Amino acid sequence: MGEFTEIGNNQGMMGLMSGLLSLAAIAIFAVLQSEAENDDDDSNSGGDGGLMQPVT
Repeated sequence: MGEFTEIGNNQGMMGLMSGLLSLAAIAIFAVLQSEAENDDDDSNSGGDGGLMQPVT
């Protein structure tokens, strides 16, 4: 009535290399973000505020 799906490592070294390449690409993207200094809160917004507004 159902289908058995085996979850395992059938790709061998190719799956490992693909995972490591994806992890490296995400890490490089995170390091090279140009807007890392903008944290979208009240710290440097010039009085307007940002996403972190107090509840009144």
